[in-house]
Amino acid sequence: MARQLVIVAREHPDLYAYLRERFAGEVQAEVLLDRRVGQRRAEQVPVPSERRRQDRRARPDVDALLRSRSHVIVPLI
Repeated sequence: MARQLVIVAREHPDLYAYLRERFAGEVQAEVLLDRRVGQRRAEQVPVPSERRRQDRRARPDVDALLRSRSHVIVPLI
């Protein structure tokens, strides 16, 4: 079985506590509470030139799923 990362939306701390307890002995699963609040850069601050070529988040679909669901299971390779 491949390792899995279970990310729980910050609005569901009870689910996070339950899943942490449920998967406590599992080496193949890790449960994390999503701590992100939003974009780290302020939109109002002018940036002379954007140094980043792309968004560093490799899976933007996870963001969308967390907004619509309580948790997301991400298989780790």
